[in-house]
Amino acid sequence: MKKQKILWYSAAAFALLGTSLRGVRGMRFSAALSWCVCMVLVLYALLCAAAEKTRWAKALLNVLRALLLAGFAVFVVMESMVLRDAHGTALPGGGEDVSCVIVLGAGVHGTTPSLSLSTRLDAALAFLADKPSLPIICSGGQGGGEDITEAECMARYLTARGIDPARIWKEERSTSTRTNFENSYALMAERGLDPTGPVAFVTSDFHICRARRIAGPEHTMGIASRLPGGAYYSALEFNYFIREAFALANELTFGVDL
Repeated sequence: MKKQKILWYSAAAFALLGTSLRGVRGMRFSAALSWCVCMVLVLYALLCAAAEKTRWAKALLNVLRALLLAGFAVFVVMESMVLRDAHGTALPGGGEDVSCVIVLGAGVHGTTPSLSLSTRLDAALAFLADKPSLPIICSGGQGGGEDITEAECMARYLTARGIDPARIWKEERSTSTRTNFENSYALMAERGLDPTGPVAFVTSDFHICRARRIAGPEHTMGIASRLPGGAYYSALEFNYFIREAFALANELTFGVDL
């Protein structure tokens, strides 16, 4: 009976957490995950109660336990990969020979870059500080709630901070990480650059692992951007890192890029 109470109270706590996170910007994944955990706990509690009376419920409970254990193991592996690359990656020579830097798009609120996008752009500016002639590809199409393409938003942000517009190449058709790279490499080839040579890309720290797998790890370096400090940003970063483990598992299992 005590175990049942703990399960039901835990389910209620996760349901409340999911409801409270639902209205917090950037935390929709954590809200959805909390609701999923709530439903799993409810199912587990029901099967525990039924297992005391019927064999089929006991068998289902054992199957659920095995699935949860396997799922947790997969999550640990995926999360370790995400964390391993979160500091960024490197090319021999420190990336001094890169022929281009690709800034991967993120959300735009109307015409204003989201927090993730603005931090990526700031990281790109830091990388470009001593590279006055390096071409920059701003890669990202237009999604829901965006009045302009992500590439256009990035180009405006960079030019407003002193980057010569002639250095900026806009790639405005991408809708995923895979198309970010495919379209950017095609643009490089059109402009006379070798897309198989050393290339740098800028994205959020939690996204480096998956992005580098898609980009081609043998010739790319990933420059990681990080959110500012503070309680809210730390919670947001935690949310993104957990979500990325699921996105990486999805990409490795089904080949579906987000």
